[in-house]
Amino acid sequence: MMGADNLRADPIRSPWDARGLPADAVEIRMVAPRSAMPPAGRYMLLALGIAGALLSLRFLMLGAWPVLLFSVLDIGALAIALHMFDRSAVPEERLRVRDNEIELVRSDHRRREKRIVLPAFWTRLEISGRSGVDHNLWLVFRQQRHPIGLCVSAEERRNLEPQIRAALASARG
Repeated sequence: MMGADNLRADPIRSPWDARGLPADAVEIRMVAPRSAMPPAGRYMLLALGIAGALLSLRFLMLGAWPVLLFSVLDIGALAIALHMFDRSAVPEERLRVRDNEIELVRSDHRRREKRIVLPAFWTRLEISGRSGVDHNLWLVFRQQRHPIGLCVSAEERRNLEPQIRAALASARG
């Protein structure tokens, strides 16, 4: 579960901030949880890799050389996968509510951004869910439905709902 500092609705204090948002704008930032491997975990993984290589050396001496080859390939593939995971960006969503518009910006793990701008007055927030565990949020404008909070858990979406409702109400005036 993410901490409260990853989900926040920040009213901006200065008349204009560095991004050019007016003072009464609200931005809600939703970041996917990311569990980075601590250094102790990396050392443990390295130790297990060395132990696996030493164990496969025993099979090499018995004449079963493919065991060593596949052991090295497995450990190498795991190292490459962990390196790629460590370098990838964390998916996030930003919901900005300004005077007359709502802007939803999504960035994925490849840092590609998708930007959706909707009029604040005609956009509503819908909630759907099949059970108490499931909680989906949607921004709805005419026939367009845009999901919100795809990168956070259902509990965090449930906590975000009042903040988004208040931001929409303040944008409508």
